[in-house]
Amino acid sequence: MRMAYLILAHDNAAQLGRLVERLLVSGNEDIAIIHADRASLLWPELEGELPGPAGRVHLIADPVTVRWGHWSQVAAVSKLVGEALRLGCDAAHLISGADWPLLPRAALAQEMARGMCHIEVRPGHLEERMQTYRFDTRYLRLDPQEDARAYAVTWQLRRLARWGDGARRLLRLDRARPFGPWSYGATWWSLPADALQILGEILPCTLASGRLNGTVCSDEHVIPTIIGAHFPERIAPNRRFVDFPHGASSPRTLTCEDTPALEASGAFFARKFDMGRDPFFLDLPRS
Repeated sequence: MRMAYLILAHDNAAQLGRLVERLLVSGNEDIAIIHADRASLLWPELEGELPGPAGRVHLIADPVTVRWGHWSQVAAVSKLVGEALRLGCDAAHLISGADWPLLPRAALAQEMARGMCHIEVRPGHLEERMQTYRFDTRYLRLDPQEDARAYAVTWQLRRLARWGDGARRLLRLDRARPFGPWSYGATWWSLPADALQILGEILPCTLASGRLNGTVCSDEHVIPTIIGAHFPERIAPNRRFVDFPHGASSPRTLTCEDTPALEASGAFFARKFDMGRDPFFLDLPRS
């Protein structure tokens, strides 16, 4: 089985290099494909030199600038999916540069050979993110101290958006649901080749249609909805270890104190890790 690791990254080249080395063990044909945020310093650095075994690591040549909560996240994933299909693989795993594998490679390949779609799919959850229309989706993580004027403007944009949504409801002009009711799921997933092919066909058309404009966190809705609609009998647990503190929008950074829970989790991957803060994960069981 040839697996493709689709990596979204924006910083920390040293840790990304260690991740690629861990993933691409000798004796198989697995590949890594990296989308480095166009606005980051990582992208030009990787253009100069890629980590890992020669010929098995591929860099997206035309990356997008990824903004939190914006449809640009879906655009980045679409580029990774397209490249994986071009290069060929039997299964693919979408991960971040701050992830780390927890299963030996042989065990991971055995699980993926079952043909299941390891992705979170929760029908109807937070569907309003996709059905309302926000005008400030390019600016969802402005710092009110550093970007005070722009931050104030976003509140006016939100007021306009609420007025527009109210008018749309009165006129019964709901936004389209091209794949049925929207589902919710974590951004990260592990999929077999046939599910990846469906994404490769649908995602570019969805992006080109403009349907994702004005949505919030569409990366947590579009792919779960597509996979849930096409493979309802093949949905399996996502098997990712992530710890979100209550009310937080990002998972906490894991430390050595989490080792017992990580080893007992049975997860494919975990996030997030920071080699500069606690490099304990580098010594987790090897493939």
